[in-house]
Amino acid sequence: MLDGPELERAIAAILKRLQGVNTLYIKKVAAQIKRIGEMNPSSVSRLVAMADMGADVNEITEQLRLAARLNVRDLQKVFQQALDETYQDPRFKLYFDENPDALRPEAEQRITRFATAVYQQTAAAMYNLSNTTAVSLGYRNAIDRAVLATATGLGSYTETMRDVVKSLGANGLQTVYASGYKRRLDTAVRQNIVDGVRQVNMQASMMIGEELGFDAVEISAHRRSAPDHEPVQGRVFLKEDFELMQSGQAFRDVDGHLYQGFKRPITQWNCQHIPLSFSTKYSKHAYTDEQLRRWADENQRGCIINGKHKTLYEASQIMRNLETEVRRQKDTAVAAQAAGDDALRKVCQQNINALVRRYAAVAKASGNDEKRNRMTVEGFRAVKV
Repeated sequence: MLDGPELERAIAAILKRLQGVNTLYIKKVAAQIKRIGEMNPSSVSRLVAMADMGADVNEITEQLRLAARLNVRDLQKVFQQALDETYQDPRFKLYFDENPDALRPEAEQRITRFATAVYQQTAAAMYNLSNTTAVSLGYRNAIDRAVLATATGLGSYTETMRDVVKSLGANGLQTVYASGYKRRLDTAVRQNIVDGVRQVNMQASMMIGEELGFDAVEISAHRRSAPDHEPVQGRVFLKEDFELMQSGQAFRDVDGHLYQGFKRPITQWNCQHIPLSFSTKYSKHAYTDEQLRRWADENQRGCIINGKHKTLYEASQIMRNLETEVRRQKDTAVAAQAAGDDALRKVCQQNINALVRRYAAVAKASGNDEKRNRMTVEGFRAVKV
């Protein structure tokens, strides 16, 4: 099962290309805002700004398309690895040792077609992100606000321009969905990849198990689990009980333990668990009772943050939020530098310093691993404050 550090490294390589395009976008818009701010109210022209914008949007969009093509190539390798590791899952080992030719060629072809379809769907979503709407909408809004502030002199010009730059850094490149909902490009791409890989892990495992006649499901397990799913992680359930679990009803594991239903189905709503095919006759449990109990005890023992008790799961969520906020502050600092706003750049640096200190404190208190690579922003340079 492709997960953890391996998947994180693959995603990091893909996001790095997009971060470069995001930085290009931020610098282009911020430089345009700076030029508008240097014009006289009587001479500022939205038509001139829009002409410059068109050239910038074309360049940014082309870079985004190039990044998408390279990312799709790498994405194919990630999905192939996920499928290969599913076949090598230890839950199937004993059965395949006794029945090496048990998986029919037509079944393998069906599983390969499924994995290919998920890859193509994820790749198509990545290509769609290169649509100019993701570039031009934010650019146009920023230019409109800057032109209005310069031409009319309404309100505090400096504060208005600063607000535009802050918004530019906080939002960066965004993907716009049909519903009108907007999401940062890096967040959308990360979620698409994770969802696609987990879908391959889960469905390929289930399809292999169905072909071999496996009768149960084992839920994957990890440290710092969310509280609603922690009791069932690492446990084995007959297929009918797993269906009850997914529908929110009470259910039992193969050892006879009764569980109350929960609202959030496994794999949905940001769940990191994956149900994997299991045979009560051939498969061995991937996790011991002692290991699962130790993880649960560690999670509940948790730590103290700002005078309040937090589980390790809650601490990890705080750290993910801090990583996101650091990236936003760094993007804003990049925009401020391009716009010539040194004062805002220094404020961003102060915020970054404070956020990083808090991040380190939460990591130390909880013992959770720091993932500072998630705070990296292409083109950011720290300044002394």
